[in-house]
Amino acid sequence: MRLNELEKNIPLFAKSQDTIWTDPYISQRMLEAHLKETEEGATRNVAFVQRSVEWFAAKFPPAEYPNLLDLGCGPGIYAERFYEKGYSVTGIDFSEVSIAYAKKSAAQKQHAITYLAADYLSTSLQENTYDLIVLIYCDLGVLSHTERRQLLTAAYRALRPGGKLVFDVFTPVRYADFRAFRSWQVEQNSFWSETACLRLQENCSYPQENTYLERHDLLYQNSHKTFFIWETVFEPETLEKELSQTGYQSIERFSSIAGDNWQDQSEVACFSASKQ
Repeated sequence: MRLNELEKNIPLFAKSQDTIWTDPYISQRMLEAHLKETEEGATRNVAFVQRSVEWFAAKFPPAEYPNLLDLGCGPGIYAERFYEKGYSVTGIDFSEVSIAYAKKSAAQKQHAITYLAADYLSTSLQENTYDLIVLIYCDLGVLSHTERRQLLTAAYRALRPGGKLVFDVFTPVRYADFRAFRSWQVEQNSFWSETACLRLQENCSYPQENTYLERHDLLYQNSHKTFFIWETVFEPETLEKELSQTGYQSIERFSSIAGDNWQDQSEVACFSASKQ
């Protein structure tokens, strides 16, 4: 990698040459992060997860919303609990490592969960199939504007009449104290790399788009890897308008995906939106 490449401004929503979900080493570290029950690097803590599932089962009971699609299901942390509540569950995730773990866990517990290792943006979701579609832990924010609209439309079509899309996003409150920075660190036997490398990190913002970029360059003696991690945050009213324009109705807003009442200073906004 040439030094001038590190100085280039990255176009909004540009794709990096590598991804944390498919990198052979980092995807394993991501799985480990998912499975740490008291930490929130990849999945919320287990107490919150359970509270969230209890809320789902009460507000969207499986008797009324039997077929559930979990987009970005990871290793099945939520999917297994949804299944145990009585839902018929399908989970889709980009990480083959996480899906392999989820399938093994489901087999051991004799859970009849359908798991697919796929990019849900390019997966053809069957129309009028699901009663409940969930996208948990602010995954919508990692998508470009075009990808987000594509997903909202695909989910709408995949829902049965009366079905619900439920998801959460970060609000601007989360980045209220954001400061751009650059740093470097030697990595070895860490989250980022097993072998020694120099990791350069840059965090920057695109204020007009409410979007933030976390960039990591791993420099090895004879190679390099580059990861772009995008995060868009949303004013709730803006996203509610977008949902309405897509066709959703009966939109409800909460402060968490455990159904907490809306608070204006919440870092998270959760939405439930219906297909009529």
